[in-house]
Amino acid sequence: MKKLLACGLAFVLVIASCKNKEQLPDVSGYHASVIISRFDTAFFGMDTTEINDELNRLNASYPAFLQDYLFRVLGIDPSNPQATDAVKAFLRTYRPVFDTAQLIAGNDLPALNNDMQQALKYIQYYVPPFKPDSPFVITTFVGPMDAYEPFAIGDYGDVRTRNGVGIALQLHLGAAAGLYETGRQSGIFFDYQTRRFTPDMMLVNAMKNVIEDIFPYNNSSLNLVEDMVEKGKRLYLLKKALPQVPDSLQYGYTGMQVKGCERNEALIWNYFVKNDLLYSKDPMVNQAYIKDGPKTPELGDGAPGYVGLFVGRKLVESYMEKFPSTTIVQLMKMPAREVFEKAGYKP
Repeated sequence: MKKLLACGLAFVLVIASCKNKEQLPDVSGYHASVIISRFDTAFFGMDTTEINDELNRLNASYPAFLQDYLFRVLGIDPSNPQATDAVKAFLRTYRPVFDTAQLIAGNDLPALNNDMQQALKYIQYYVPPFKPDSPFVITTFVGPMDAYEPFAIGDYGDVRTRNGVGIALQLHLGAAAGLYETGRQSGIFFDYQTRRFTPDMMLVNAMKNVIEDIFPYNNSSLNLVEDMVEKGKRLYLLKKALPQVPDSLQYGYTGMQVKGCERNEALIWNYFVKNDLLYSKDPMVNQAYIKDGPKTPELGDGAPGYVGLFVGRKLVESYMEKFPSTTIVQLMKMPAREVFEKAGYKP
């Protein structure tokens, strides 16, 4: 693939000037009830000498979660005769992970409860058809360390549940947690991933799951710019739902990468235009810009991986600035190609 500049785009880090803060809507008239359900504590508190009885009791307390957890998170078929042995083995192996997670849970879950309530109110304001589960349940669990999967606007291990969201505590221990070093050494994780394994990302990932549930993502038949716009739509709504959360957390970039993208916005866009990438449908080409990674080499070593998230939200913001009367629901239903063509994006 040819480069716009032989040496790549030099990402200059600058301190962005303060912008006028957007007036936040009054959501005091909306209601959201959020509770924290400590499934992790109940699961690791089981008496393994009576594992069958314990699992039955756990199923009575968590009927909407236990079976999904066993099958989809742990990969254990509950009907398999060896299922109880597999559960015991997981409990033994992951006890240190559970113990480490308790400090994070005790320090950060109360704030998560309050922040989630506010975010759900914002979502109701911007997406009137949406009604959150009542109560909206945040279920904490501990799963395999490699239960880290790609979603529409980020990669994470948290999940949408039948009545809320599930938070994978093993992936929120803090970037410097010693447990991640083994994963990095064995190639399960990389630095660009583990730096996002922080308590701050619990709220961000939870809202990404909610948004993807409301507006399911389907990238089939989309070219690169359409795919970036679809991701941008969801990031635009995420920003509305989490107005106080830094862009670095919403994109999954470092703070310096965000500043570099802002400083070089025109150069980034010019790269896509000059290299005829916007209408590409080649997955081998497109994945360099719409998949997670440590960097985007074509744009220089300072450019973040998944740079398509930044471009996509900028495209949508350009459209919404030009057509401010467009509602979020109208935006989400609008074909990505139409958003792109009408935005007239020229950074």
